Amino acid sequence: MAHNHQPKSLRKGVGRLLTGVAAGAAFGAAATALMRVRNRGGARTEPRAVPVADSRPWEAATNLLRTGVCLVDDHNRVLYANRVARDLGLVDDHEIVSLTLRALLAQARRSGRYRDAEIEVPGRAMGEPSAVSVRITPLPEGVSVAEFQDISELHRLERVRRDFVANISHELKTPVGAMQILAEALKDASEDPDASARFAARIQSESKRMNHLVNDLLELSRLQGAEKLPDPEPVEVDRIVAEAFDQTRIAAEEKDIELKHSGLTGAEVLGSEPQLVTAVKNLVGNAISYSPENTTIEVSTSVRSPTGHLAGARMVCIAVHDQGIGIPAEELDRIFERFYRVDSARSRATGGTGLGLAIVKHVAVNHGGRVEVSSMPEAGSVFTLMLPARSLPSDA
Repeated sequence: MAHNHQPKSLRKGVGRLLTGVAAGAAFGAAATALMRVRNRGGARTEPRAVPVADSRPWEAATNLLRTGVCLVDDHNRVLYANRVARDLGLVDDHEIVSLTLRALLAQARRSGRYRDAEIEVPGRAMGEPSAVSVRITPLPEGVSVAEFQDISELHRLERVRRDFVANISHELKTPVGAMQILAEALKDASEDPDASARFAARIQSESKRMNHLVNDLLELSRLQGAEKLPDPEPVEVDRIVAEAFDQTRIAAEEKDIELKHSGLTGAEVLGSEPQLVTAVKNLVGNAISYSPENTTIEVSTSVRSPTGHLAGARMVCIAVHDQGIGIPAEELDRIFERFYRVDSARSRATGGTGLGLAIVKHVAVNHGGRVEVSSMPEAGSVFTLMLPARSLPSDA
């Protein structure tokens, strides 16, 4: 059945749409190719691929976009879809796959106005579903342009933010509530010196815990970019370990734990000495908290040539070995998350804030390195801080 097409109005509609997108020239070419297909002989023809010789320039351009773009006719047949649009799983080379997207297209055609919505796309290979922002813009002749933007990462960051606010609220509420109760008990026990001293000691302990939490939050904020990172300077690894031992020695002596340094000496890395000391101190302090009495914590220094994105670099490895309770295999992927604790009750009893390992991870990343962990329950753990070497002794 023949249709009376209006190429000028279609071209005008496409032009209006493309004034707001970076790839206007590319889509103008796509629309022109579409009109050639639909208007030959004044009769409807089946959509077909634009000849390769005509499509290469604008197709290459649209495939470089991070936004998915799709041209659809009034029968939901795909006239063109760039790589991102196809990869998102809402369309293929021929038709609209998503029933939700089909409904949005129908609504946009009926109203003659653009439609915005979010669509959840099932994940591939049992992965998490993706969240996709969609805008449908109807054009003359029943053609519609669909724009897709993957917003899964934005949703993930929003979840992280909500979880962080909830966690920090809980972590601050616990010591504040405890101090309020203890203060009331202290007031009632004003005539009992022993009880007053006991309550005062508990208040001091809870306030110390809250102070540690606030300090760790400030440190984590600085590491995540709230403040400019200090200019890197040569730092002796031996001095980092020695300072970390000095800051954790009292806690180790209370449990008769021996602190031992072994391995390579004389290595240097480039970075911020206070941050690196904090990272190693956190690893040693964590080992002390989760180790039984009369054991040994050994910090060994070595050199490694890793694979992956750090391939080719000589890395100084600062490994903290303990003889503690170990970590279940299913927990290893999460222990560097903020406020995540394998054993919440034990961590709170030892004064842990749940931020120490998150700080270690950010220090490693900021210095161009990484942190690894290996562990088995009841067999101890090894946390390894890997940093690019600035200089090494001649025998390394």
